[in-house]
Amino acid sequence: MRNTLLMFSTAMLISVAASAATGPAEVKLTWQNPEKYTDIRPGTGTKKAYQQRVIKAFDKIWAEFAEKLPAGYKFEVVITDLDLAGDVEPMYSGPGVGRTMNDIRVVKDIYFPKMNLDYVLYDANNVEVAKGTAVKIKDMGFMQSGSINHGSREFGYEQHMLEKWFEKEVLPKVQTTAAKS
Repeated sequence: MRNTLLMFSTAMLISVAASAATGPAEVKLTWQNPEKYTDIRPGTGTKKAYQQRVIKAFDKIWAEFAEKLPAGYKFEVVITDLDLAGDVEPMYSGPGVGRTMNDIRVVKDIYFPKMNLDYVLYDANNVEVAKGTAVKIKDMGFMQSGSINHGSREFGYEQHMLEKWFEKEVLPKVQTTAAKS
């Protein structure tokens, strides 16, 4: 009984150590000069607070991508530009009245989301699986994607654009690498 318990405890420790070494995939995001991005402007509020809100939301989106990668993988992304869907336009309170403190983000087909980035994807052995430099991602047909759900959540158009890119460009490289192993 004692030997069985000792073997079980040892097996559990080895299992825990192995899973710690090959834990979930990691995404490291670097936001390069976000104050110079094409469009990360708020409709209301301060630019700095809105910028922080955008970064926090996109950090969550990229974290969801990490969940789709094999354990132990590392995805390093440097975001060099962002242009949110829509455009911020001044809001006037009426004829003959000056501009108010609130602007409004108008979403039209001509204001499609775009993101520029560099990335490197490493496998669990820290071997480079995929790399992209000056990658330009855009979704010119974002309003015709077939689902009105994208526009009903904050940064939904951008999230959908990134999901399509990730599933088309990154995941196939992961699957090719896994097939070779």
